[in-house]
Amino acid sequence: MQAPAVIQPDIANAFSVKSEQVFHRTNNQVYAIVGCNRELGVVSDVWFDRYDRPEEFRHVLRHVLQLFQSGSFRFWLADLRFMTSDFSHSEDWLMDEIMPAIFSAGMEREAVVVPNATIENEGVDTFASASRTIRSLANGRIRAFTDLALAKQWLLDGELPEQP
Repeated sequence: MQAPAVIQPDIANAFSVKSEQVFHRTNNQVYAIVGCNRELGVVSDVWFDRYDRPEEFRHVLRHVLQLFQSGSFRFWLADLRFMTSDFSHSEDWLMDEIMPAIFSAGMEREAVVVPNATIENEGVDTFASASRTIRSLANGRIRAFTDLALAKQWLLDGELPEQP
């Protein structure tokens, strides 16, 4: 019997999120878990290893959109630390469809937690070098972090960490 899939313990502890939906590859391996904390207004998506097809990536983000459309959420924590798939195949879809819809559904801020080697400065605007369209939509509301405590501080309080 396979153990139930749960959100990463550090994410669960920091944001008191509970697993809401688990996403499996065709071989039954978990590739993502979406969790939420309605009291804090936080949706989280935690990614593991890889997914097989772009549609699997899109399925998770459509689910996140549905949660925001429920009106219960304002903040999004995306944990990409353990994701090994490249989602460049969905960049146009992200910019043209899903992110505008999520912003329209009430998302105020998104903290993206990435592996340590990915960013140089905590709180960097993750769309600073992206297309003009998504940059104008995001308006600084999507930031990348390697430190979960700093991500939480910014996500819930809107405070960016001090730069050295």
